[in-house]
Amino acid sequence: MYKIAIIGYGNLGFHLVNHLSEAGHIITQVFTRDKSKTRISKYKIDFIDDLNLLNSDADVYFIPVKDDALNEVARLLSLRGKIVAHCSASVEMTVLKNSTENFGVFYPLQTFSREVEVDFKNIPILIEGVNKKTISVLKEIASSLSDEVIEVNQQQRLAVHVAAVFANNFSNYLFSVAEEILKKENISYKILLPLIEETVRKVKEHAPSKSQTGPAKREDDKTIQKHLKFLSNKKELKNLYSIITEQIKSKK
Repeated sequence: MYKIAIIGYGNLGFHLVNHLSEAGHIITQVFTRDKSKTRISKYKIDFIDDLNLLNSDADVYFIPVKDDALNEVARLLSLRGKIVAHCSASVEMTVLKNSTENFGVFYPLQTFSREVEVDFKNIPILIEGVNKKTISVLKEIASSLSDEVIEVNQQQRLAVHVAAVFANNFSNYLFSVAEEILKKENISYKILLPLIEETVRKVKEHAPSKSQTGPAKREDDKTIQKHLKFLSNKKELKNLYSIITEQIKSKK
């Protein structure tokens, strides 16, 4: 059990407060610029909106803020002897080097929304630390939340994030494209849900590279040309279709 302060109360901060508390850790303070959000927490916690009010009695300080805010927050922290970790996928841990000698990264690999509950046991947590002490403590905390804790370096963490953008952000955008196409024909996007669910089921059991189907995989040029003609008045989508089709064709 650790005493933990959370600096940042966005979507990830919200879930960290709840799940760390449920795991038996003590949340000493939570910093947020928007104190109207504090009513969302079901725990009795000391919320602050001024980093000058941050106490130094916690063991660990997590910083789940936007990437472009990390430098500013790190510059305001002086927590010598404490463990300080940001939760970014792509920012170097050295951004915290002036805050403490024990700095690192605590990165849960998941997309978070306040309204959607998550099961942290199934969320991989990537750990990076400047020294053995930092790594050991971050691993212990991560293991109290998740069944999959992985120590990585900066290059590996960046690779995971790039892969996650393709797998999550880009795929969700493609879902929205499909939704737009169907909407114009007065068809609900929900007609695709069984197909999407089957696609996800397949990649759980087989490598995605082994599960590719469709006209590009079959090199069905006649169908591809029909699709491109259908998209002829949607230049951006036609180009996107062509690029992805050629990429699939090239993976032989």
